[in-house]
Amino acid sequence: MEAVGEFVQQRWGELLDEVGAGAAERYAAGEAFPRKYLIQAAQKSLHGLALPREIGGEGMGSNVWGRVLEEMTFRCDESAFSLVVSMTTSIAFTLYQSGDARLIDNYVRPFMSGELAATLAFTEDADFWSWGTTLTRDGDGGVLSGRKSYVTGGLISDVFLTYAAAEPGRLAACLVHRDDPGVRLIPAEGMGFQSAGMAVLEFIDVELGPERILTWTDGLDHSQLYLNERRSMQASWTVGRMRGLVARCAARLRTTTRQGQPVLDYANVAGALGRMHMLTDVAQTMTHDVLDRQARGETDLVYDAKISAAKHFSAEQAMNLAHQALRALGGHAYYGDEYYGRYVRDCAGLIPAGGTQDSLEITIGALVAKNLL
Repeated sequence: MEAVGEFVQQRWGELLDEVGAGAAERYAAGEAFPRKYLIQAAQKSLHGLALPREIGGEGMGSNVWGRVLEEMTFRCDESAFSLVVSMTTSIAFTLYQSGDARLIDNYVRPFMSGELAATLAFTEDADFWSWGTTLTRDGDGGVLSGRKSYVTGGLISDVFLTYAAAEPGRLAACLVHRDDPGVRLIPAEGMGFQSAGMAVLEFIDVELGPERILTWTDGLDHSQLYLNERRSMQASWTVGRMRGLVARCAARLRTTTRQGQPVLDYANVAGALGRMHMLTDVAQTMTHDVLDRQARGETDLVYDAKISAAKHFSAEQAMNLAHQALRALGGHAYYGDEYYGRYVRDCAGLIPAGGTQDSLEITIGALVAKNLL
């Protein structure tokens, strides 16, 4: 990771410092970080890092990209920045895998250059088969109607990879632009990620040409292709955030005394810091393993249990880490530094994101029961 850290610092260090400078104030005000930072990052080749050279990327692979994402999250106080960047890169990767030259030229290349930013329009507080968002055939195209209740980076994105109910028992996938007639974006309120530009996305009879419809019937498999890649990037982001909390706790504890004695001399405090490091180290090891497997082509592109397990484990340990920090730091964690509040609120969102923890457990359990794992 030392080499990755040097690479990130050399290429994007100044930008990360600039983005992070106003993070706390933006978070408190509920303001999305400026879109210009996404453009600047793309101009420094961040978005194309893992994409093939044949389309203008750097071809470094998911193992490097995941580690870079982790390091950026660790180094930058604006944690929403790397999260939103990774939404665009995950969609770019998914569209590239289609092999469709039109999608690559019209979307993947503009994503890499920063001309366009993209995110996922998925969440409706319902399962796949209970969604209110529908895509209805209209000639060669379709009409999209409905509402997505919570869209990460919605206020600063141009393109939405959207899933909707189509034919009976089928799921469609399509691409929607923010300036399409009938598209409405509304700022969304949630527990965390206050500077990530969260939005409610409404579709009022949005007309889509056939070139915007990725599939009419295989949306479930298509979404799993996206989510499979997304979960490994989510785990990378989570590990970066965990490292940041451990470093902040260690820095505070090194300068704190109790009854005239450094608190790290107390066995319970040193033990808490040791547990925090171990939780983070194991989550990092597990995440790096799946990143390396992806780079070697050893993962299932539709649903990979090891990737899902890495997402599940890192999300659980991120919350465990917050509990350990509160025990070790006492009141300082609660009222002395707003960073801890941001961490807790944001990491709570990891529990339902990318597939809820329970749903991942059920799916992996079913595979074990069928002797497929």
